[in-house]
Amino acid sequence: MKYKDVKYVCFVDSAYSLLLYILLYGKVQFESTFFFASDAISKSICGKMKFYKFLSKRKLSSSPLAIRVLSRFILSRISYLRWPFLKTVPIYGADHLWFTPALLKKRSMTVLEDGLTNYSYKAMTQTLSLKHHSLYKWIAGTFMCEGEFGYSSQVHKVILTGKFAIPDCIKNKTELVDLLDLWTRADKEFIQNLFDLTYDDVCMIKSKRIMVLTQPYEEMIGTEELLKIYRRIVNLFKSEEVLIKTHPRDTIDYAGAFPNITVYSKKIPVELFVLLGINFSDVYTITSASIYSFPDSVKKHFLGTECHPLLMKKCGKMTMENCCGV
Repeated sequence: MKYKDVKYVCFVDSAYSLLLYILLYGKVQFESTFFFASDAISKSICGKMKFYKFLSKRKLSSSPLAIRVLSRFILSRISYLRWPFLKTVPIYGADHLWFTPALLKKRSMTVLEDGLTNYSYKAMTQTLSLKHHSLYKWIAGTFMCEGEFGYSSQVHKVILTGKFAIPDCIKNKTELVDLLDLWTRADKEFIQNLFDLTYDDVCMIKSKRIMVLTQPYEEMIGTEELLKIYRRIVNLFKSEEVLIKTHPRDTIDYAGAFPNITVYSKKIPVELFVLLGINFSDVYTITSASIYSFPDSVKKHFLGTECHPLLMKKCGKMTMENCCGV
């Protein structure tokens, strides 16, 4: 049989969640896992997976409404026929992806930490307020509108690092893990090769004092407005000191926008830098929780949505205090 060696399934659209999956379960499980991946996972990484299907959110989002609805409907109807192992094998990963309801159906899963939203009750319960629940479920799958980021009763376990306060609604099914502890037992060479992190990359990154973590907010505020935010940061320092680390879902040409700044665009989780002992004097972000992976010796600059009025309007007030509890 084509899929006789598939023993596990992982829904993934986050380089960090993929790293966490490997740290938790190792190379052997990785090689017997069927990955349903999306845009934050590079083609290079997908090419190293024995089993995978790429389901692009970016392509879906750019399609007309009728195509988006039809795509979800068709996927939910054919998933068990095309991938029969979905009926039986353990499922891990993200429960908030566009394809999760169509593939999960009424089964249970283990949710892996993805970022700040895993600690946000508001994010967890956002889909509960959608109207026409029955219609959504009929189109996309019965898991739709049941909550996300571990909230649903179909999620039997949530694996977190405990970066921030854990909402009461998921405390009883949360398992806390320590990345540094997992790293001591990990196949480090396999992980670095998977993410294409080379020796030259590490040397270059270590030579930088300042890191700016970009985020794909251009659809909310426009590309030029987003670049203005990052220019204000970059202009505070000498160009040779700064590294711009792009988000895995970024589409902006940062190398063109900042020709004198080193731009690192490989789809690698920042947490891997930390595990390798790479530190900076300062790290800047708008709202990325990744900066809290760095030790206390690193100055963390969490700009929050107050850095732009449109972000405030569309996302609400997100500060270091109300998002991260610090």
